[in-house]
Parts: sequence; C-alpha cells; structure tokens
Amino acid sequence: MTTFIFKFADVAIQPNQSTGDYIRRAVGFASLGQVIQLIDANTLAPNPRSAKRNAIVEGILGTLNDSPELFRYKSKGLLISSHEVEELQRNRFRLTFSKDFVDGVLDGGHNLFAIGLFVLSQVADPKDLKRVRSWEQLDDLWGRHREDIEGLEFDKDDLVAVELIYPPRTDQETQDAFDLAAFDISQARNANTQVKTEAFQNKLGFYDVLKEALPEELSQRVEWKPGVVEAKDAKPISVRDIVALAWIPLNIASEKDLLPIEISVLPQNIYRNKGECSDKFNTLMMHEEVTESIGGNAGQARQLVHPAVDSCLRVASDLPRLVDLIYEHFPRFYNDGTHKFGKRNVVKMYNPERVKELKAENKDPSGYTSIRPTTPYFQRTPVQLYHKYPEALIIPFVTGLSALMKVENGRVVWATDDIDGLVLEKLEKAAPLFDGQLDAYDWDPQRLAKSPSSHKQAASYYRVL
Repeated sequence: MTTFIFKFADVAIQPNQSTGDYIRRAVGFASLGQVIQLIDANTLAPNPRSAKRNAIVEGILGTLNDSPELFRYKSKGLLISSHEVEELQRNRFRLTFSKDFVDGVLDGGHNLFAIGLFVLSQVADPKDLKRVRSWEQLDDLWGRHREDIEGLEFDKDDLVAVELIYPPRTDQETQDAFDLAAFDISQARNANTQVKTEAFQNKLGFYDVLKEALPEELSQRVEWKPGVVEAKDAKPISVRDIVALAWIPLNIASEKDLLPIEISVLPQNIYRNKGECSDKFNTLMMHEEVTESIGGNAGQARQLVHPAVDSCLRVASDLPRLVDLIYEHFPRFYNDGTHKFGKRNVVKMYNPERVKELKAENKDPSGYTSIRPTTPYFQRTPVQLYHKYPEALIIPFVTGLSALMKVENGRVVWATDDIDGLVLEKLEKAAPLFDGQLDAYDWDPQRLAKSPSSHKQAASYYRVL
C-alpha cells in the first residue's frame, strides 16, 4: 500500500457537491514535482499496456524539452484513479494505492514515461538514458538516481494536465460501482489508442491458468501484457499465438457440448485469423459460467471456474512443445527415400560452409543458410534439425492434434499418457503421405495452411494410421 499527498496547482472538482453519483473527479494542472510521486509509486499496474520508448514518447519528450510551458495544453496528460481519496485543503488530496486493478495511472502511460525520461535527463548520464527503452529500465535508472532527483527544482509554469477519479463515499456499494466504472473508463480511454483486446484479457486474469500451466521458460517469454516479457533479452512470443492454439482443445469441448455457449474456431483460422481466436476467447471467458469475479483488491479480475475450459487450457500448455516436436521431425519423416524436403524453394538447408563456397563462386546461396534453424517456440537447435522452413507447412499437423484428444469425466485430455511418443509414431507414417497435399498447393505455405482440406487430411492421418 502506498499513501501520499498530491497537490494540484489549479483544480476543479466535479460534481462540486455531494450527489448520488459513485464517481467524482478532480481536473486540473499539477507540477512535475508532484508527478514524480506517481513514478515513485510505480503506478502503471492498472494500465492495460506497458509504456515503451517509441516515436510517441520521443514527441512528448521533445515538447518537454523545447516548450515545457505548453505541455499541459498539448497533451491529454494523466488519468489517475484511486479507490481511497481524502480531499484536503489548498488543492491537496491524500491518495491511497492498494488495489492493483484500480489504483494508479489508467491512461497516459506514454506521458508518464516521457516525464520520467525528462526528469532523469537532469541527473543521469546521457549514455545511460539513451539505453532506456522500457518502463522496467526506466524504473531501474530512476532508483539509482532517486536521491539526485530529490534536489531538482522545476519551473512553476511547467505543469501537467491531470484528471483524478475516485469514489465520493466509502460504503461497499459505492466502492464496487467505482471499481467497475474505473475498468470501463480504462477500456474506453485506451480503446481510442488501439490497445489490443489481449491487454484487457490479461488484466481480467483470463491468462492465469495458461501462465501457470506453461513451462516457466516459455511462460516468461509470452507477452501476456503487450510489450512486456519477464525473460529479458529473449525472443518474445505473442499471446495471440498461445490463445490460438488453445482453440484446438476448445473446439473438442465445443463439439462435445461441454461449453455453456455454442462457440468454436475453424481449424484454418487458428493460423490465419488469430484476431478472431482472441475475440472468441474473450467472449467465452466473459461468460458467467466460465469465470466469476474475484472482487476485493483484485477489482474486476475474474477466476476460471469451468472444469472443461480449465482442462482445455491445460492441454493447450502442451501444444507449443508438440509444435516444436513436429517442426523438428517432419522433414526427416518426409524424406522416406523418395521425397527430398530440402530441394523445395521455401526450404533452406543449414550448411554454413556451402554458403561460403557459393558466395566465393558468385553463385546464389539462397537455398542454404548459415543460421542454425531453431524450433518455433522453445528456440531449440536439435542436431537433426537441418531445415529452416515456414511453420505454416506443418500447421495442419498441429490443428490435427485434436484427433489425439478425448473427453473423460467432462474434461478434455490426451488420448494417451505418452502424447509425444504417439505424435512421433503417427507423424512418421503421415509425413510422406502429405506430399500430395503439398504438391496440390505448389508448396505455398499460406495457401496450404488456409485450406480446410489440409487440416482435415492431417487430422484423418492421426486417426487412422
């Protein structure tokens, strides 16, 4: 819990007297010195996205450097929310931040990021400042220079536009209504700047089971919150990719009437329309029989309570590993003595020496690569993986994994305890037979992955072979 006094240079309270409303706001201007407290309090928790240094931040920083007296007029400023506010005298407000979902900066993350950079520019080494690209890096540099920042003085005309919203009363009914309103306001304000649906799904807790079920090394690389990954300097994984995979078992649950609503995704859309996968996931998870509100300090966060959906998400946590397994072994299984996977123009063979030779002879080396191929999710480099190729070529064998799932006691589970072994056994027989489908689409990865027949054929191989 963080409590501090925030002072406006000029403020208007709306409504200016007690009414039956469950939300009140103070609108005005505040000095940069007051905004420093918000950075100290690490107040971006309720914001659905995390600020990153980009062209928007650089533009705001330019205004702060060139014409700081105009900043309050040129920027929409900051929207702050607190479920506990005490109105004091002389334009002062005592704010308490203890409810992560509600308390803090709802909108204006880029402005706060730019203000932090501007303040640090007064005390930090320019080289260190230039390396700051994310909020986490800014927070680290801020901590190292906090004592220096304490002694800074700012011009009284360098003000920031600030809007503070809070409940006018402390009764539970008002508090609950305010929590819901704060979330709706956050959605509405951020919708104007195209914050992805996934940001709010993360905020609502829809990804919690997936976060826990996925292997830690993978979970830490997923952008559960846009632009943020726990694993530093690692290749990020889009949360949309994980949600799309979840529809493979969810489709089984839908087919077996285990879901409270009729909802599913076409297999080909798991590859080609991940936006639809995300939107339908949101619809499913918002259903009152699937998730329920946690309340309390979690605000409007929700908890998964539907056993079938829970089972689907846990099965989905195995899918990135199986995608990697298929990607690794498909070329070898396809090459059954007749076919030559590496001869196709969409495939590159890993052979650094051959690349050097061809370049030295002024010949085209495009059929080869000197970069070691890696698996799509875990980024592993198995010794037998010599082919770098579009993941779309194996997507039908990924969606077809639904054929190896079954329903048991109202839950979707794998048909065997050794799913990895079964997938390899089936894939070894199926890969050479898929040659006709690959040829039918002239080895065009996009056409192949978007074709319903590709997915049906791969699934049938899993069933009958």
